[in-house]
Amino acid sequence: MILSMNTERQPQFRPTKSPEEQPISDDILTIPNVITAVGGMLSLYGINNADSLKGMAALVAGELSDKLDGSLANALNQRSKLGIKLDPIRDKIVGAAALLKLSQEDPTSKAMVATIAGLESTKAIATAVAECKHKQLPGEREPLRPTQAGRVSSALLAATTTLLIIGKSAESLGHQKAAKTLKGLGKLSFAGYLPAAGVAAGQYVKRARDLMDSNQK
Repeated sequence: MILSMNTERQPQFRPTKSPEEQPISDDILTIPNVITAVGGMLSLYGINNADSLKGMAALVAGELSDKLDGSLANALNQRSKLGIKLDPIRDKIVGAAALLKLSQEDPTSKAMVATIAGLESTKAIATAVAECKHKQLPGEREPLRPTQAGRVSSALLAATTTLLIIGKSAESLGHQKAAKTLKGLGKLSFAGYLPAAGVAAGQYVKRARDLMDSNQK
């Protein structure tokens, strides 16, 4: 009897839904989407004004906000179809602006910029093809999401470009020691980006090919 009563009083454990299990809404004006948009504008402003402390602060704030929006969407249960598409679009626009900035201000980084551009172009084209074929499949389906390797490579790319841009700005402002440290960290981040981006590109190409085969059946 005592055992039975204790069992009845024990609270039932309800596991928290993973991000993939949470519902995806059609909402547009959500807190995470606003953070994504504002953060993107901050990053672009920071890239174009990185030679000032205000610009560097804006760039760092914008890149940090990019890491916050996804976690906030899961925590607030505000995952939306727009948010799933908006975040990678924001990353591509900011990434392109950062690569252009690096190629213009640091000629020695052109080989690195070309490598990044090639990998990111492969990912973008494969994703566009997959999205197109995914829409042609019968029935309502979940939106395509970045793979884990894709998310890691995007984060490392953002870290690489941010560190190198701020490092170059610190150098122009006369902070040689800080510039050397920042550039070293940027190169280290780039070394981590390469394998992650290579895996992600392969995954996205395979996903596009699989969806093309599915549409032909």
